[in-house]
Amino acid sequence: MADLRVLVVDDEDLILQVMKEFFRHRRDHCDVAGNGIEALRLVEDRIYDLVISDISMPGMDGLELIRRVKSLQAQAVCILMSGLGTRRDIISALKIGVFDFIDKPIPELAALTMVVDRAAESGRLTRERDALLENLREQNTKLEYSLLRLHEAFGQLRQQEEALESDLLKAQRVQRTFLPAGFPRISGYDFFGYYAPCDQLGGDFFGTLSLADGRLALYLVDVAGHGVSAAMITVTFRELMRARRHSAPDDALFGDPAAVLRYMNDALLEEKFEPPIFVSMVYCVLDPRTGQTSVASAGHPAPILVSADGVRSQVADSGIVLGTQANPDYKASSFQLNSGDALLFYSDGLSEVRNTEGKEFSAARLQEIMGQQHTQPARSIAENLEKHLLGHLEGVAPTDDITFLVASRNGVHPSELPHSRDDIIPDSVKIVMPEKLRHVRTDVRGQIHAGFREKSCVIQLSGLMTWQLAPALREMVKQAKERATPPFHVDLSECEAMDSTMLGLLLQQAEDLILHQPGKRVVGQLHEMGVLHLFNVSHDPSPQPQVAMAITPNDTQQACSELILSAHEALMEASASNRQKFKDVVESLRHEKPERI
Repeated sequence: MADLRVLVVDDEDLILQVMKEFFRHRRDHCDVAGNGIEALRLVEDRIYDLVISDISMPGMDGLELIRRVKSLQAQAVCILMSGLGTRRDIISALKIGVFDFIDKPIPELAALTMVVDRAAESGRLTRERDALLENLREQNTKLEYSLLRLHEAFGQLRQQEEALESDLLKAQRVQRTFLPAGFPRISGYDFFGYYAPCDQLGGDFFGTLSLADGRLALYLVDVAGHGVSAAMITVTFRELMRARRHSAPDDALFGDPAAVLRYMNDALLEEKFEPPIFVSMVYCVLDPRTGQTSVASAGHPAPILVSADGVRSQVADSGIVLGTQANPDYKASSFQLNSGDALLFYSDGLSEVRNTEGKEFSAARLQEIMGQQHTQPARSIAENLEKHLLGHLEGVAPTDDITFLVASRNGVHPSELPHSRDDIIPDSVKIVMPEKLRHVRTDVRGQIHAGFREKSCVIQLSGLMTWQLAPALREMVKQAKERATPPFHVDLSECEAMDSTMLGLLLQQAEDLILHQPGKRVVGQLHEMGVLHLFNVSHDPSPQPQVAMAITPNDTQQACSELILSAHEALMEASASNRQKFKDVVESLRHEKPERI
């Protein structure tokens, strides 16, 4: 090994000459010193890879010299030369970091070369180690700084989130004022309203207007979209109605459903919103004295009328959505609401909501339910509608606001009981806000356990399940297939969420699994991926394992990459949206795979 920087220290000139010539032939740079003091001056001025010193010298012996050299240049490799060294000298030398010993007289060149090469290799490895340690310290420092900044950013995000949640709560309170506290108590009639936004704010609302001639107007509005943007539009739309009502409180307009729709359409177009605002609306005017009813619709599902004898029909052909074109042709449909009849107004969020299998609730289903319940009070009808709706959803969160109104006429004649428009029916409006899921703790790693109970296998997932646990899950399923009888039980009662790799791995084994007690977030993830209907989901507790399963997962980088690839390929096959979502990930993994193999 050439190009070493060497210092040889000895009080014998012959030794110095021999060693200098030896290193010259090796093409190393060699300095010599006749004593310890002279050597220290050189060490203070220059950097050396190798220091070779006699152990016995006048003034400062080799042990003291090496001790000082190490204090100045810790990376220098030191060798002592001696023909009279004792065991005590050897022990002392080792304690201060001497690498090796050379016996005097100088050994054969081959032996000397071997000692020097070994020392040089040791020095190289030490320098590389120190460089790696220094780099690691630098990386750790950067990481600590990055973590500090991350914590600061996370803290700011949490503050912003808390401020946003506070603003949303205030906005919710404002939006709730758009809904009536209850429906007016009118003898012979019963009303109930239901509002369930899919987000913290919604784009649906409903209300009533009491007309001067004793008639009652009912309306239901559905703004395109949902969430904050739709909620802001509802404010605009409602104010357009209120402004017209206050400036010209005449029943000629608000007593004519078709005229109201034309006016609201023109008002939206006159505002010239960019992008345009589209709103569907159904508007109804009811005369409580006669039961005469008039309904007009703009892009809204047709109301469902069920007669006292159970005949079901849809009323009011729908015109074009509000805000699309000038001079639309809206027409009102008139009919008689007789004793025992019930009328349902609803947004498309109710009829079009899909369950785990992608099946819509449908207008036909609503007609069927209304036909069975129309003789009940309005509140009971609404409660049964909600019950059937929740059964249809099976825990899946709806993706659109759900709103409906029930109006029914009982056998009491309006003139037989007094009524006041200032008096409202108690609890005649129900608002169901979406359940807020608690934050997933990302600092708590998920856990996975498995075991057997007779011929059954039970796999328990808890916490946040990420791809790092996928090899263990695959090994557990493999052992389950070898030692147990399907279906295998997967306990998700403590699972907070899963990443796409874990979802895809479960999907690959879906036909052999029963998912027990998945939480709303997990159900939502499976639904979002379009695979919930492929699983056997049970709300019953999972059986508990009696014998633990021991596994040794293959968690090499190649095995993990191949597992991640296959899991995402399974998700891509499940739906078109998944193919678009995971296309780049799968292509990247497929591209890397041949290089690893």
